[in-house]
Amino acid sequence: MSSCELLDITEVCKMFKITSRTLRLYEEKGIIQSTTTPFSKRRKYSKNQINIIKDVLVLLTLGLSLKVIAELQNKEGSLRDAIIAKRNEIYAQIDSKSHELSRLNEAIQILDTGNNIFEKARNKNELKLEQMEAIVTNCSSAIINDSPSLLYQHLSSTLKEYMPLEVYKRMRFDTLSPLGEFISYESIKQDDEYKNIVYHYLRYQNLGLKIKYVFHGDLICGLWLGYYE
Repeated sequence: MSSCELLDITEVCKMFKITSRTLRLYEEKGIIQSTTTPFSKRRKYSKNQINIIKDVLVLLTLGLSLKVIAELQNKEGSLRDAIIAKRNEIYAQIDSKSHELSRLNEAIQILDTGNNIFEKARNKNELKLEQMEAIVTNCSSAIINDSPSLLYQHLSSTLKEYMPLEVYKRMRFDTLSPLGEFISYESIKQDDEYKNIVYHYLRYQNLGLKIKYVFHGDLICGLWLGYYE
């Protein structure tokens, strides 16, 4: 194929074993471009455009989302950072599954000894305030010092699923950027109505950071970052 030769969309689909719908989706996302000629409205692809499609397919095998790939194509972000973020996301999933496996093994052991797993779970879910305060302190420190792996050790599998590492990093950056320099840890307060909700107040140079933690047992199932004066 010469540099100026164009391949029809049907030929490209056969080449990569993908559908025309897939190529149109990539184009809608701004990841690739096609070429049309005055003689036909059918999508055609140059050698350079085909090379870009090859690169996109490689990135997809690494598990990168179309959104991330589009950002990379538009020079928004680093390929290395995107791959590291995906790796960290998988590490978090592995940690979550490992924790779930430990819980299953623990349930089997309780049943094998003739005990009631529901009674054990109810007792375990009733964390004392000082226990929650210790977890909150560790998690707030992880947020301040940008140590997501330490934070994610305390998150429930559901929260990890709804807040993957890439999402958390963006939320943290957007929230902490206006605050200025960190000054001090302030108070930890339990919600008046819901005893599984704990607030941690932290003082920064420009504003105060209020972190809301929602506990389910010894794991955090809800996390919100906000401001206070």
